[in-house]
This record gives sequence, structure tokens and C-alpha cells, in this order.
Amino acid sequence: MQKKLIALAIAGLVSAPAFAQSNVTIYGVADAGLAAGSHGDTDFRGVLSGVLSGSRIGFKGSEDLGNGLKGVFVLEQGFDIGNGIASPAVGSASGATAGPEYGSTNDTTDGDSVFSRQAYVGLSGAFGTVSVGRQYAPGYFFNYDAVLGAFISPQSILSNNAGMTITPNSAARWDNSVAYTGSFSGLTVRGIWAARGNELTRSGAVAPAVAGTSPSYDDAYGLSADYANGPLAVGAVYQLSKGNSFTGNSSKQKEWGVGGSYDLGIVKLAASYQNAESLANTNNNDADLWQVGVIVPVGAAGNVHLAYGEVDYDNANKTGAESYTLAYTHAVSKRTTAYAGWNRTTNDSNASKFGLVPTVSTNTGDDSDIFTVGVRHTF
Repeated sequence: MQKKLIALAIAGLVSAPAFAQSNVTIYGVADAGLAAGSHGDTDFRGVLSGVLSGSRIGFKGSEDLGNGLKGVFVLEQGFDIGNGIASPAVGSASGATAGPEYGSTNDTTDGDSVFSRQAYVGLSGAFGTVSVGRQYAPGYFFNYDAVLGAFISPQSILSNNAGMTITPNSAARWDNSVAYTGSFSGLTVRGIWAARGNELTRSGAVAPAVAGTSPSYDDAYGLSADYANGPLAVGAVYQLSKGNSFTGNSSKQKEWGVGGSYDLGIVKLAASYQNAESLANTNNNDADLWQVGVIVPVGAAGNVHLAYGEVDYDNANKTGAESYTLAYTHAVSKRTTAYAGWNRTTNDSNASKFGLVPTVSTNTGDDSDIFTVGVRHTF
């Protein structure tokens, strides 16, 4: 059924009338890396999809409506390049099972969705863009990260494993949302509202987020502001959610973060701090994640990336983790980048969940190491 839906969608989008009327562009990323690693006594060797950027194929288009107004849309599907299976997960390992998608009322991690990364339609003009559908929350763009939000980035690993929504991972995609983006003289502002658990069925009845339960009405909100001027970039983000279908418990999940970067030419510095309360996969009430890193140019086409991050829980004893990444990227051409990288994530004595190896060790205090080398092509 899924294959038929995708085939019909592609056929409709690439038909001649669609191109003539709507200026449709097909785009995507193909990213695959060979990886070897361990988490405690668990070893892994195989293909990782989306190490530098999530593998995907998408369709985007716009139509001039007059008076500076445009109709816009994006339909984007992720996939695991190692086995071809549709997947919304960033950096998913071939054969690995993705966890439940954070903040979603629909099960979009089982490969049944047609456009699991993004699916929205909207209006764009001098005022900015207003869009409706499944789309990125502001926390996805919180990227003051020397490893560029890649799969092996400390900020990516720690935020994802901790259940945060300020992350470059699947948790940053929100269903049933209305979003706004506007850019004005170097300042970019974003806002989002997502209606959780109160979708209307075809009959007009309110559909619960989970079959067999009552509607939870667990709306979510997000705001961010980013400013860039020459070598300097700074930003802040705030996100709030509530309801058991979103956080895994009945309490609110509140997050905020601040970050910045500065390019000195010979080296680029980046750092960020973020805080979350009432995390989805822990009983602790407060967590802090901070990371710092540098990007050092090597020749005309290469960069060395070095980053360190740490997450700690205020109301827990030694359940946090530290993460280190050393990577190299090389622009082979305008669209093709080769990369190699190593990450080590050390769990505190009472923690085991932080790491990248698909089968995570259940022994507390076990550490994770992974090395990957691969290539990314954009089109």
C-alpha cells in the first residue's frame, strides 16, 4: 500500500501540468557511511544512513498569486539508504528500529507514512511564510554546533537520547501545526502551534491521539529568534508542550536554549546551552545540556570539526553523560562531500542510554564508541 501511495504521489507531482502551473522542484540527499562501534559489550558494524544529513527525497513548489503573494508547498520523505525503507529518523542504522517519534499524534516511525519528514502548504510574501501541516519546530534550527547537527554531533546525540525537542532529530517535527517564519535584516523569527490529540475525523468527531483513549488536547508551542551579521550569529529558542501523548506523562515539558557562533577566519567557534524540564523518558525534573566546538579550515575544501557536550540531571545521581566528536569533511564538489568521524560518549555510573550503537547496552556506566566514513550527495 505504501509503495502505491508513493508511486501515485510522484506520478502526480512530475506530470506536465503540475510543472507548467506550479514550478515544482525535486530535491534530496543521499548520505551513507560505513560504521563500526561498540556500546559496552555490544559491537556494531554496518551501514549508517544520514550520518552528515538525513537521506531524503522531496518535492517543493510555489505559484505566483499576484501582489507579491505566493502559494508554497513541501512534501519530503526520509529513507534509510542501507535498505531503502522509508524512515523519518536522522542517522538511522540499517536494520535498527526507530523509537516513538516525539511530539507526534501519529505513528510516523513505522515506515507507513508517505511524507514523514515534512508535509505542508502555505502562503509566502514580504511578511514571511505561514504554513500548515507536518513541519519543523523552531528547535530544529537551533544549530550552533561545530559538527553541524550531524548524527555524530554531541548536541544531536545527547538531546535525542534525553528526549528533548530542541534537537536536529525526528522529535523536532511536529504534526498538525501552524508555523510562521520571517526574515528581516539579518533577524529570523519562527513560531509554531501544534494541535495535539484533537484531530477531526471524517465524521467530524474528535479523534484521540492514541486509539482507545480520550482526547488529551495537549497543544504545543515554540518560538525562536536568530540574528546573523557577518561573522557573528546568535539565537534563542523556547518550546512548551503538555499532555501525556506528547511528553509520556501528564506534566508539562518546557525547554529553552541560547547559542552562538563566531567566525575568526582561521577558526570558527560555536557553543550552546539548553535546559529542559520533565523529560519524556526519565522521572527527573530538570536537565541541562551544553556543548562547545570549533571548525578549522584545511585548505580550500576541507574542515576539521571538534566538539564536546555534556548533559546533567539536577534531581538525579550520576545519570548524565559526556560526548566527544572529532570529524573531517571534504567538499569533493559543489554537491558531494566526503567525511570521516569518531564519537565517544561516556555514560555516568548510573546511566546507559546515551550512545549511537543501535543495540544500546543495558549495563549502567557502559560507554559508546563509533567510527564512520562515508559520502553525502545533494541534488
